[in-house]
Amino acid sequence: MERRKSLWSGLLGAMLLLAGTATAHPHAWIDLRVSLLFDDDGQLHALRQEWAFDPSYSQLLLEDMDAAEPGLDMDTALRMMAARMLGNLREYDYFTEIRRNERQLETAEAREGELLWRQQRLHLRFELPLEPVRPDRARPLRYRVYDPSYWIEILHDPGDVIHIEGAQGCDSRLERARPAGWLVAYAATLNRNQRAPVEDLGRAFAEQVSIQCDTSEP
Repeated sequence: MERRKSLWSGLLGAMLLLAGTATAHPHAWIDLRVSLLFDDDGQLHALRQEWAFDPSYSQLLLEDMDAAEPGLDMDTALRMMAARMLGNLREYDYFTEIRRNERQLETAEAREGELLWRQQRLHLRFELPLEPVRPDRARPLRYRVYDPSYWIEILHDPGDVIHIEGAQGCDSRLERARPAGWLVAYAATLNRNQRAPVEDLGRAFAEQVSIQCDTSEP
């Protein structure tokens, strides 16, 4: 099976329970909120993420869950969907790339996962544990969150900020993606059943966040 089709059909089809209806809505978007969690020693130890799925996609997810498991109460349905989403995302590092000095860090298993229904949207929350580290100005930590196939666009919520919890002297800087014009035009032509020859296409459209701290702070 072609890699791009396999990624979407195998991962997102199973993850989002949309094997039957995904062709009607092949491109969705997510508002991303991130909190950087520091411990008492001033070291970053986790990234807490919240993904807010767009209203139309959220409704489709609920309708497909109801069709697959009729009669479930909302709380049970949300628990089942959260477990399945995170279970399938594990193979793809939860769509999260974390680097320091250009070395990609391993992604641990997510914890404290939950799915909420708020303001007509589904919100997936989880934490990614990190080996404790204090990123300094010379060696910042950088992360990207993106769907490799770019069927789902993931961008930081423009109405929110990147939260830093438990640290002084640390800040974050968000860099917008600057994909080449030809790549933007090319991505717009793809449909669900086409294989993109561009490996890891979504990375070209992903925002990058740099996290750095003053070494003088504890």
